[in-house]
Amino acid sequence: MGGSRLIKPVVAFLIVFVACLLFYRSSISTGVTGKKWLLNFRSNSESNDFSQVLRSASTEDRTVILTILDETLASPGSVLDLFLESFRIGQKTQQFLNHIVVAAVDNQAYQYCISIHPHCFQLTSVTSKFAKRKGSTSPDHLTLKIMRLDLFLEVVKLGYNFAFTEADVMWLRNPFEHFDSVKTITLACGSNPQGGSSTMTDKGLFFMKADEISFEFLKILRFERVLFPTYLDNSICEMVSHKLKGYSVKHLDITYFGGFCEPSKNMSKVYTMQSTCCDNVKSKVHDLRLVLDDWINFTAQVSTNASMGTSPFTWRAPKKCVG
Repeated sequence: MGGSRLIKPVVAFLIVFVACLLFYRSSISTGVTGKKWLLNFRSNSESNDFSQVLRSASTEDRTVILTILDETLASPGSVLDLFLESFRIGQKTQQFLNHIVVAAVDNQAYQYCISIHPHCFQLTSVTSKFAKRKGSTSPDHLTLKIMRLDLFLEVVKLGYNFAFTEADVMWLRNPFEHFDSVKTITLACGSNPQGGSSTMTDKGLFFMKADEISFEFLKILRFERVLFPTYLDNSICEMVSHKLKGYSVKHLDITYFGGFCEPSKNMSKVYTMQSTCCDNVKSKVHDLRLVLDDWINFTAQVSTNASMGTSPFTWRAPKKCVG
């Protein structure tokens, strides 16, 4: 008897749950969402701190460059150092240094970040909850993706456009030249053949406009991670292809956005380079250092010989990341 009494409320809950999901999906498909979507945000002390960081780092059109990292990527001589250096030595990228917001997932990363960069923020509430649940201060792969999704939603709620970049992406030229200010999201996608099928892979960089479509898109991803906990294992490229129609998306030419797995061979065209096919942090640092050294040599040669601007000058092969 007791079990039968539970059936009706459980069924009712599931019906409401599915109805909400269908509503959100239809909202994205049609581009029609609730009015005054920005007012759905409710501030707390931590979000107020974050909004101050965003405000100080923002461009005039309310755009920031966002990355997220933990202690493994933030220490002297780390990936974070190389990331910031790439902006200093890149072509037309120095202007973006003051618009980078670094979200640290632990205190060690935060403390190092504030020692070298003006716009850092620690995701304290998320990491403390994780530590209590797992007995650890280092998030696992899925937890890090959840934290990243929550961060994106907070930024959009506050009305900021953002270019998200993995910290191991070297900015060598200004990718904003390729971003679409009208489309909701601009991204580059690669492919990874697996067992006869091909999956879409991220290139470590995308631009998202703060609008109603991006707001509802991120809410759906948060909603579906409850129904399907492993859904966030999909790449951003795959989730965008599942949820957003083509009129909201611009795909970038991957000729300009390389990685160790599939490098942009002509250095006169490359905009970013990521340490893909590389799980070991020390190997990342070693081979990203090679990338920056090659870039410095390339730009020095171009400056002394203008004809080198179209030369297919190529990178040295990664020494530690790709066997």
